[in-house]
Amino acid sequence: MSKSKDKRIRKFKKKRIWPSILGLFIVSICFMVIMLAVVAFLVSDVVKNKIVAGIHDTEEVSHFFEKIESFEELAEIEETLLFYIDIETDVESIAVIEDDKVVWSSDDRYPSRTSESEFMITDDIRVFIEDDPENNFIIEDNTLNVSKDFINSIEIKEILGTEEMIIPNGTALAHLKVWFEVPTEVGNVYVLKDLKVYQEDLFTLIICTVLIAVIIATFMIYYLISFIGLFFDMHKNSKIIYTDMLTGGENRLFFEKKGNSLIRKAGRRGKKYAVIHLKMRKYRSYCTCFGVKEGEALIEKCYALLKKQISRKELMVHRENAQFGLLLAYENREQLVTRVEKIESVLNTISPNIKLYFGVGIYLTQIGDKDIEQLYNNALLACDMLGEEAENKIAFFDVEMNNQRIWERKVEDDMNRALKNKEFQVYLQPKIKTSEEVLAGAEALVRWIHPQEGFIPPNKFIPIFEKNGFITKLDDYMLEEVASLQEQWIKQGNKIVPISVNISRAHFTRSDLAAHICSIVDKYEVPHNVIELELTESAFFDDKKQLLDTINQLRELGFSVSMDDFGAGYSSLNSLKEMHIDVLKIDADFFRGADVEERGMLIVSEVIELAKKLDMKIVAEGIESREQVDFLTEQECDLIQGYFFSKPMPVAEFVEKYKDFR
Repeated sequence: MSKSKDKRIRKFKKKRIWPSILGLFIVSICFMVIMLAVVAFLVSDVVKNKIVAGIHDTEEVSHFFEKIESFEELAEIEETLLFYIDIETDVESIAVIEDDKVVWSSDDRYPSRTSESEFMITDDIRVFIEDDPENNFIIEDNTLNVSKDFINSIEIKEILGTEEMIIPNGTALAHLKVWFEVPTEVGNVYVLKDLKVYQEDLFTLIICTVLIAVIIATFMIYYLISFIGLFFDMHKNSKIIYTDMLTGGENRLFFEKKGNSLIRKAGRRGKKYAVIHLKMRKYRSYCTCFGVKEGEALIEKCYALLKKQISRKELMVHRENAQFGLLLAYENREQLVTRVEKIESVLNTISPNIKLYFGVGIYLTQIGDKDIEQLYNNALLACDMLGEEAENKIAFFDVEMNNQRIWERKVEDDMNRALKNKEFQVYLQPKIKTSEEVLAGAEALVRWIHPQEGFIPPNKFIPIFEKNGFITKLDDYMLEEVASLQEQWIKQGNKIVPISVNISRAHFTRSDLAAHICSIVDKYEVPHNVIELELTESAFFDDKKQLLDTINQLRELGFSVSMDDFGAGYSSLNSLKEMHIDVLKIDADFFRGADVEERGMLIVSEVIELAKKLDMKIVAEGIESREQVDFLTEQECDLIQGYFFSKPMPVAEFVEKYKDFR
């Protein structure tokens, strides 16, 4: 699987979980921050209220000192002052300090002033924090703040109370002992207050804390339910991704995922696996006869039977159409072939009255193999090399198959450029008149002169062009090159001979083929009778009516039509019965083999006699010996083509060799 595709699939499987996790994290952090901020604000507000109350008591005490001008007067009101403090205020101690000396103290306590512990409240009142371990507050930036340790230590159960811990009424939850300083005539008066925080002071804090806790719990439950839903969604997504929609079993993605794991483990343990492409041949014909629904039912039955043929450490999936991918463990090649043949015989029990045909491509895994998809493609390639009508039903992949596929790809990559750059060259092979052994015609054959590969013979690219349809463009190119060549010779005033050009069977799918050929040839104002059009006998097996109509149209337009490779097929005589052609070319195979002198020559003589009776010219191709020439001369064959007289040659060489006949 490609990296991009793998990334898309992983993204599809996991795309919903990360936003949920991130959302839970962000929401939790936000609520915790809000909760801490609310607690800090409410506690600070409570403390500020306590300080305001302390300021009020301090101002009340300071009234006693406003009219005192000497320490003697202070002694006189001391008893009254102490009584007032004890009854009317919540003041713990009072001290008077002048010039850093303690002048008077209600209980021998006085403040220890440091710059770190003091801050201004009003223009007249200054506060000093008493150094007391019970204090839960600190001075920061000239401001009284709640200690973070105190905030973090507050627990709901301590505020609300539980069965294990009940806070008695009147018990303070926190303490803050501070000295309030007020300047007077007798010196600076310091009032010590214990600012106690009680449970009832934190009522609002309790409500807000409980509310936030409930909200956080609600969101946690919501996201927990979401995670459970996501888990089931991910499981469902995985089932969808790895399920084949036709059979309900595993599909090719599962084959890739599980297969890669199995072959990696097999490499470490020395176990041998075979990757198999199993294809039901003629599946389309089955669907045509019995319907698509029956075809799908057949695939489901095949899948069910195949599933029973594999073990726990093997794989089998439906790929597409009537194709299955298997990963089978094996001990040796012979045992594997026997097992595959057994699987085929089991599959043929599905429909006893209908023979099912299968093609099998096999790739034997090697140490270091990792990508099972590539290995399966190798098995598929081996099966494709068999062809639809091959008798051998099982093919093993080898390196040469891959080289052939690489070559086909290179040919297809270069063919359009080659046509544009005229890398396809016209070679001419002469046709010699039998009676006089003089030039009477030629056949135009294509050769590819590749800039990197050099000379490429036709059998290396023509079959590829016939398969991908490019052959029709090459036909047009060759026809145009020959017409141009004939035009050039005519303008030079030279004698010309007919040149035959091959027209592939793919071209005869065009209903306007005759008009199309005329449009090419007429551009060069060449007489139609100097262009001979060759078609193979195999063209007769396509649209017969259209083929016959096209041949008749071409002959009416003045073109000669010849049948190439006569005798190579199985219906040659039947073809002659229906096609009115001008030239018959006897296949070269009649002149090769051990029985040439007996059976071969007998057939050739009869074919020549038959052609004469049908008013057709005869061309014998593939002639390589004087004995064959003499025999054909005796049989009154019209033309001979073969290596005995000349191999195909470039146009310049042909012109030089036969300049007297141009």
